[in-house]
Amino acid sequence: MNNENQEFKSTTRELNKPFWHLVTVIGVISGLFHLFGLLIYPIDPWVYRALHFSTVTCLAFFLYPATKKSISFRPSILDLAFAALVLIPPVYILLTYDQLIERVGVTPTNMDLIVGLMLVIPLLEITRRSTGWALPILAMILLLYSYFGYLLPGSFWHRGYDIERIISYLFSVNGIYNIPLGVASTYVFVFILFGTLLEASGSGQFFMKLANSIAGKYRGGPAKVSIFSSSLMGTINGSAVANVASTGAFTIPLMKRIGYKPRFAGATEAVASTGGQLLPPVMGAGAFIMADITGIPYPTIMIAAIIPACLYFLSVLFMVDFEAAKLGLRGIPKVERPNLIKLLKEQGLLLLPLLLIVYLLLIQGYSPIRSALLGAGLVIVLSWLTKYKVLIISILKSVGEAMVKMIPITTTCATAGLMIGVFSLTGLGSRISRIIVSWSGENLFVLLFLVMMVCIILGMGLPTVAAYTLAASTVAPALTELDVPLLAAHLFVFYFASISTITPPVALSAFAGAAIAGEKPMKVGWQALKLGAAAYIVPFMFVLDSNLLLQGDFGVMVFTDVFTALLGILALAIAMQGYFLQNLNIYFRVIYFLLAMMLVVPIVSLSTLGIGIMVILILVDVFKRKQKQPASDIYNDPPSNLDISNDIKD
Repeated sequence: MNNENQEFKSTTRELNKPFWHLVTVIGVISGLFHLFGLLIYPIDPWVYRALHFSTVTCLAFFLYPATKKSISFRPSILDLAFAALVLIPPVYILLTYDQLIERVGVTPTNMDLIVGLMLVIPLLEITRRSTGWALPILAMILLLYSYFGYLLPGSFWHRGYDIERIISYLFSVNGIYNIPLGVASTYVFVFILFGTLLEASGSGQFFMKLANSIAGKYRGGPAKVSIFSSSLMGTINGSAVANVASTGAFTIPLMKRIGYKPRFAGATEAVASTGGQLLPPVMGAGAFIMADITGIPYPTIMIAAIIPACLYFLSVLFMVDFEAAKLGLRGIPKVERPNLIKLLKEQGLLLLPLLLIVYLLLIQGYSPIRSALLGAGLVIVLSWLTKYKVLIISILKSVGEAMVKMIPITTTCATAGLMIGVFSLTGLGSRISRIIVSWSGENLFVLLFLVMMVCIILGMGLPTVAAYTLAASTVAPALTELDVPLLAAHLFVFYFASISTITPPVALSAFAGAAIAGEKPMKVGWQALKLGAAAYIVPFMFVLDSNLLLQGDFGVMVFTDVFTALLGILALAIAMQGYFLQNLNIYFRVIYFLLAMMLVVPIVSLSTLGIGIMVILILVDVFKRKQKQPASDIYNDPPSNLDISNDIKD
């Protein structure tokens, strides 16, 4: 059993049948318990989160070996001990709830300390196994800070806390069982379940074929298929690396085959998959956490994210198109593309669940949980009208798979909760915020740059959820202190926490793409940085111009600002690729880059001047193009000896 839905590359065990059946049973029972708590009988958040964490972590110790040399087909004695150990805390909470809630974090008993350690130690270990060393090391540094903080000078000093107080505080909804774990156990679980049911209904193949039939005919078609399909899949699973591993296995070889360089193919998939986390309606776990932290309704966040996400993907689309034009690439031949009409007739109904979720969230005002569950129900019903019928066995299997896929998300959210607990206990978050504001001299541009750097650094080696959660607790308050709107501040932080996965030197999505493309990781990383250039500018744009977040009245200014931003993104793509109708020299590239900067700044005089200059440059390019033979036809068909039929079969 291989788990692809994790932020870091790690291989799970191929369990033998007895243990595989045991994991399946535990997963199904745990998943049904979640549905019971969400649909039938509300459970106290502390108890619910504790049971969620313990059952998911129990599964994790079965599936994730301690080292590469560990037994590969069954858990070791140590794994079984850890799996049993993590089941004790929720039982202890249930048995002593009334007394525990009064003394937790204040006057803990020795037993509270022991049970708390049974939670913290397995958490750090399973986080290491499922996501790598970065997150647990950071958590351990913060734990040491909470104890030894009295030895530090200046702004980082605090009075220090004893072990009993620290562990007891973390063993509560103020620590490990904090908002991130609550979001994982509710919102994220139902959307992961929705995604697994979509897979069972054949939607994964359908999305890929749909992307092929729509975008495959254009020049450089497979790259555009990658952007389209990865955005659809990425918005559901919320994991850029997992998305690269799944859709990239198809799109990257196809891009290489038609003529894209390996580094470009790997980078395109990495950038597209990363953008899936920024694309409504789901946007991964981070958006749900944002809604809980800020108190802003999720539909409001979803609407605000539409224009920035479109600007991001349009920029990538422009760049891959310009690259295809430079290389003289064409599309996928018609005979090798799925017929769109036939495809929609056979499986088009599978688009309805996604549309239903959007309708329920935006029009009917339903909660994300209710919307996702109704969407999941519609998937099951509609599957009976296709050849991929989802039966009772398939439903139970999907429930179990959803719990397995929750492992890296749950461990990440629990560890993030631990770190938030340390921030809250020691006041470190507010200290960091004050330091950043002080360093910026209360200059908004400088502050935005500092916050960007902090978010990217936090995200290097951390899953997006953890990076965003930490940044939201530390640097987002610095932005609101300088009167940046709350929604814009948190979206700014979320963007840079997300795109840290394509930012060298630790660009996890790009490295995953490099592995499939057979290219050196850093080469793909730097190419991804170039392709994703818009992502480093768009957040500054919507902080400076709230019209791009569609907040307030929809007037002429909104359309004007969106149009200007679109031109700015086009100018940026031209500057990055050095091509627009023809190859551009360094001087024109610099001019287009300066135009991009003029167009993205919400100053009317600069934008007007930028539009005028850009129109002149485009007319000059069009005139020069007419004097030359076109570099390539934008449509198909590729050379007749290009055989890609094996790549697009089911």
